[in-house]
Parts: sequence; structure tokens; C-alpha cells
Amino acid sequence: MKFKMIAALSIATAAALPLAATAHALTTPSFQTPSGNIMCWVGDNFASCDVTNHTYAAPPGHCALAQNFDWRNFMLQKGTSPELRCSRPEDLPTAMTLDYGQTYSVGVMTCHSETSGVTCTDNSTGHFFRVSRESYQLG
Repeated sequence: MKFKMIAALSIATAAALPLAATAHALTTPSFQTPSGNIMCWVGDNFASCDVTNHTYAAPPGHCALAQNFDWRNFMLQKGTSPELRCSRPEDLPTAMTLDYGQTYSVGVMTCHSETSGVTCTDNSTGHFFRVSRESYQLG
């Protein structure tokens, strides 16, 4: 019984590793919102944001690969449509605060912080995600 439980946890953890590695190619977040609820990583070819606490409705489907997993990671890679991904909160270092009304850009990716949330856009395609505590939009 104990062996089966350890094996199940090992499989769930191994299955989750590629998501975390892809979503956070940069170890330290690029910025966080003034509230600290949204943390984002931005590179030449991707933008990724995690929402720590949210009230938006989760999409259908199972997300509980392991304890504390939730639909909280938004990922946009150059040339592709944005995705909402299953992830878990991580203990991360404090990032630079991107004040409301400010923009952060790297390569083709631009993220804009507003009181209503964060919008990240792939300027080469126009694809974007917009996320806040209450809602999200993928386009």
C-alpha cells in the first residue's frame, strides 16, 4: 500500500515537471502587479503569468495532478495561441513591481499592468491573454 502511494506521487510529480519548466523558463519572475497577486515571466519568445488567488471559473477538465494544483498559469509563446495551464503556486523571490499603467516588453512580447489586470501580447501575431483575479480572456 505504501509503495503504491509513493509510486503514484512520483508519477504525478514527474508529469507536472514539464509544465513548470516550460512555463517558467526564467527562474526569477520579470515582474509582479502592485497587489502581488499576479506574477509574470517575459522572454524574447514567451510571456507567462501566474495568478495566486482567483475567483474566475475554472475550465472543464481535471487539474489536480497533485495537491494545490489549479488553473492559474497563462502561457503565450511566439506564434501560438495562448493557453491556460494547470500549475501550483511556488515560493518565488519577490519581483520588480510593474505599476498600474506601465508596460514591460522583451522581444516580441509586451505585458501591460492595469488595475483591471495584466494583458500580455505577442506583437508578431496579435495573440494575447488578459488575466485578473476575477476573469481571463484568451485571444
